[in-house]
Amino acid sequence: MNVWARINHVGWVHLWRQREDFEAAEPSAHFLNGRTDPRWLELALSAEQKARLEAGDLVELEDPGYFTDET
Repeated sequence: MNVWARINHVGWVHLWRQREDFEAAEPSAHFLNGRTDPRWLELALSAEQKARLEAGDLVELEDPGYFTDET
């Protein structure tokens, strides 16, 4: 399952299940500290994904296990 991620100005990673939820200003479905969360730290991101996340962009990526209730 793919999710949409964005990192805010203090380093918190926010995840949405659908891009439309982000665009409609819905609250994130999950958030985490990107500097300390082990699943996030082990996530293999491409150089492009990393750069876009660091720029504050919304990026589509494979769910690293935060939404285990969906397939």
